Amino acid sequence: MMLPDHIQNACDWANMRGWRVFPANPLNKAPLVKDPFGRATSDRDAIIELFSTFPNSTCGVPCGPINNITVIDIDRKNGVDGWAELMALGIEVPTTGVVSTPSNGFHLYFDTGNLEIPNSVSSIAPGIDVRGAGGYVIGPSSVTPKGKYTWGLKYISPLGELAKLPAPLLRLVTGIKSENHYPMRRKSNVQKELLDPIPEGQRNTKMASRIGYLLKKIDHKSAWEAAEHINNTCCKPPLELREVERTFRSILKREMRHGR
Repeated sequence: MMLPDHIQNACDWANMRGWRVFPANPLNKAPLVKDPFGRATSDRDAIIELFSTFPNSTCGVPCGPINNITVIDIDRKNGVDGWAELMALGIEVPTTGVVSTPSNGFHLYFDTGNLEIPNSVSSIAPGIDVRGAGGYVIGPSSVTPKGKYTWGLKYISPLGELAKLPAPLLRLVTGIKSENHYPMRRKSNVQKELLDPIPEGQRNTKMASRIGYLLKKIDHKSAWEAAEHINNTCCKPPLELREVERTFRSILKREMRHGR
């Protein structure tokens, strides 16, 4: 059965990347269904049914743990160049999924697994927005009156592996990036090296230290998600997950005994 282009596009990206998607308005990017995250789906038949009511809709892609992605939205308009601002921060951006937007900007897609990155608008720098947990973007190959969202094939293929969010950028977009909220406490060396690489011989010691730091700063759920991310991206090679879990539970019990 031949499907309308907008429905076929949603089915294609759900199939290629396993993304759950929902229909969005091509004029203002707003969701066209109530509870778009709850109704977002990667099932072909469900997509056809969901999108059929909305001719020429765009493909909304939820960010955060629902699709294991965080998107850095780079704007280049109205005299603001988000890419130049990002480069001015001295952050080296790894090769990952890149989608050009109709406004001459682009979306950088990163694999952040279950990590709940907060959404923000120009808080890192002008022209740099973050689409994390609870946010969404208009997906690749969507067509609007202003133009098309185009996947950059010269970077990675639509089936390629997305890069992990680079450590310096992660420091900027998470709530564990700064000690400013704890002015009475001595700054911790652990905070400075939280996302630095961990060589094989130091994995257990360094992970225990960083887990202890996280549990003092953020809630248990977020601390575990951050610990998983640190293990996967910083440890060379990563520890077995059950080993990280044992360490996490042990330190969590200790912190709870001390009333933290």
